[in-house]
Amino acid sequence: MIRKLAVKKTKAQRFEQLIWATAAIVMLTAALPVTAQDDKTTQNAASAVDGGWITGPASNPLSHLNGPAFRTDAFSERYDFRDFAPITLLDERLPHWISLQAEQRYRFEEYDNSNFKAGSNDSYELNRFRLQMDVKPNSWIRLTGQMQDARPFYENGPLGPPNENRWDLKLAYVEVGDPEKHWFSLRVGRQIINYNNTLIANSEWRNQGRSYDAAVLNLESKRASVGIFAASAVVPQATGVSPHQEGNNIYGAYGRIINPFPHASLEPFVLWRVQPAEVVQPALAKTTGKENEWAYGARLKGRAGARLDYSGELVVENGRVGADPIRAWAASEGVSYGFTSSRWRPRIFAAHDIASGNSNPSNSQHKTFDTLYPTAHDRFGIVDQFGWQNIDAVRAGGTFEPHRRLSVSAQGLDFWAVSALDSVYNTSGGAIVTNKVNYGRHIGAEGDVYTWYELNRHFNLGGGYGFFGGGDFLSHITTAHNYSYSYIALNFKDNGKKAKD
Repeated sequence: MIRKLAVKKTKAQRFEQLIWATAAIVMLTAALPVTAQDDKTTQNAASAVDGGWITGPASNPLSHLNGPAFRTDAFSERYDFRDFAPITLLDERLPHWISLQAEQRYRFEEYDNSNFKAGSNDSYELNRFRLQMDVKPNSWIRLTGQMQDARPFYENGPLGPPNENRWDLKLAYVEVGDPEKHWFSLRVGRQIINYNNTLIANSEWRNQGRSYDAAVLNLESKRASVGIFAASAVVPQATGVSPHQEGNNIYGAYGRIINPFPHASLEPFVLWRVQPAEVVQPALAKTTGKENEWAYGARLKGRAGARLDYSGELVVENGRVGADPIRAWAASEGVSYGFTSSRWRPRIFAAHDIASGNSNPSNSQHKTFDTLYPTAHDRFGIVDQFGWQNIDAVRAGGTFEPHRRLSVSAQGLDFWAVSALDSVYNTSGGAIVTNKVNYGRHIGAEGDVYTWYELNRHFNLGGGYGFFGGGDFLSHITTAHNYSYSYIALNFKDNGKKAKD
């Protein structure tokens, strides 16, 4: 159900929102408590070894919680505040075979010039609550269910996903075996799949996140692992239990070879995606056709010495969409260096991402890369305007820790279209702007700054600001060439007994 609320905000209303945002920081420190399906299959999605991140820690702020969690730098420091874990305390009074988990997330957001349209501005609040129950009669079997309630407040309409997703069933699966402890595990039902953030993941920054109706087989050994799955992404609804779309499926095998050489892992994969109706040439027309797509690739991530992390990925796609053959590719590489012995532990990073576009959309070949189901936030900066399609992007920045458990990051990004006659795409794969004339390939540049502070094992807060300035690709056909975005975020996560396992 979609409700429309087209109300222009006054300065007084915006001031009221800022007051509530500030009050929420105080209230949530004492509030009743979100949790995800945290295990090896999701932690390994990180771009660096040992669950860390090549770039800054914006991509997965919830991964800080229930530490010594998978921070960007993987350092463990003591917390400044006493822990607050009501679900863990409750679990201690429940039978050993049943446990609860809970998560509460609040975020205030404000942006200007959405989709590069002048005056398309908004500011609003997002709240997301999740409650999970695990029933584990023995070490080999687990039944999991998780409820989610995600809502926006003060947002201009029309409302609905991704911000509104009331009383949905986020997780509901049966698992035989444990991927953390056993060589074999099989998980069937509604679940999270996150082997690789860039291609198939859970996109937790969105208010509703993403889950899949799937069957997943995980095989583990000391030197290698593989996940084999058949899945269909859940299509979120504004209220009630969301379904998946019949015929819109993805299948795959995602491997991991541990230490092919010291302190590294190699991740080969193959993915097969089928859709009943996909836009054949987004830059040309909205005509759809059946898609049958294969993606082959590998990611290498590792560490050289104690301070240098690196990562590289290459993906090739082929198959057919409608009558057109698919001939697309993408690559990514990144490096970071940490000055671990220096005060404030500064860490610098750089990354390059490129994905093919179509220089001639009328040539009866689909050459624009398909980004599949990624975790989009901070892939191309925190303003989240672009996806991994027809883009050539470079970024550089740094993170430092002026106080234990407090990180501050800043980064700059520059974006170019691979093809000036293809579209610029958003994080969901939709075409934002299409040029019919070659005005130039420069999309624009962005600067970001953000911070995260972990108060204790279960609670963190942060904020950020990003500004994007448009280049020639955008400036000739959009009414606004700039975009700005800011947020304040508060996360509480209590994994109950699982945090102690």
